[in-house]
Amino acid sequence: MEKTRIDAITGLRGLAALLVVYGHSVTWFSLPWKINFSGEIGVMIFFSLSGFLMAYLYLGKKFSLLSVTDYAISRFSRIAPAYLVILLFSYFIYTSIDPNFVYGISSQNILRHILFSGNVSVFWSITPEVEFYFLFVLAWAASSRYLTRSDIVGLVFLTFGSLIVLSYRDVFPGTFVGAKLHYFLFGVIAGIIRSRVKTENQGRNSLTILHGLLLVSMVLMESGWVSLPFSSNKDFYDSILTAVFGSFLVFGFSFPSALGKFFFGNRLIVLCGECSFSIYLLHMPIIYLCHKFFPPLSTPLFQLAFLPPFVLLVLLFSWLNYQLVEKPGARLIKSIGSAFKRKFIPLFPLAPSAQPLSVESETR
Repeated sequence: MEKTRIDAITGLRGLAALLVVYGHSVTWFSLPWKINFSGEIGVMIFFSLSGFLMAYLYLGKKFSLLSVTDYAISRFSRIAPAYLVILLFSYFIYTSIDPNFVYGISSQNILRHILFSGNVSVFWSITPEVEFYFLFVLAWAASSRYLTRSDIVGLVFLTFGSLIVLSYRDVFPGTFVGAKLHYFLFGVIAGIIRSRVKTENQGRNSLTILHGLLLVSMVLMESGWVSLPFSSNKDFYDSILTAVFGSFLVFGFSFPSALGKFFFGNRLIVLCGECSFSIYLLHMPIIYLCHKFFPPLSTPLFQLAFLPPFVLLVLLFSWLNYQLVEKPGARLIKSIGSAFKRKFIPLFPLAPSAQPLSVESETR
């Protein structure tokens, strides 16, 4: 299989982060340009990307103690540095400086959040994603057993279990992976299909048309020109239709085209994708501080003038957090993980290298 870096995947994650930022900005700053389910569509893309990338990167690898250890180190190093640093800073601010701080991390709930099971503000979406990381190991084990031994029992149990969970997804709390399983599941299916399709066999013109249709569909949905049949964000998240669209969106833009490169492969949107997790975690504190220290924006002209510097401020702090916290933290965790493997798993062969979809970072 070809080995390529697909910037459009990273850029798509950057778009998802910006959609979440704008969705929250509309509410906090009373912006007049409301976008239909902006934040929800952003989270939809995040969940679909997670399922897609886990399947693409890992389902083709041998399942072993060492490969699962590599997987765990990779997942933890990606999400933990920014998450834990911002979580602890939020706890200090909320308990010692400002009891109205937007992230209400207190002594009563900090343990839940440290264990990646919290629900305060944007932290809620981290919980089902981390739960999916654990669940994916079962899918990986079952698929590996089928590929190496033709043993289908594990896949059968997982399939029936998934169908049962999907049937009751609307009754689960939103922070439980079962409530969002359809996004991860369809993302996994898209990742499996993508791993078996070669890029060079696809027509460039066909891909350009596909990407154009996907972009037009997003614009129509976001602008409200196409009415979405959801009365609330819960209805949106419960829908199988949004899960299918999210996975198809990710699948489509995993193939290269001039149009995809223009919109999602340009340096700015790729940078947003690289910093997307920091953008996701930091934009709410920045919104809160701007709302607290600046008077409400009373006219559309002032709102229009305020939005660009606000976005630049979010991007600046997110980039700094990415450079100073995420990257060094990830290197430290991987270094500790490598030392752990050398000491405690010396008899196992090196895990095979990851599948070739190369992105700057695998999830948010």
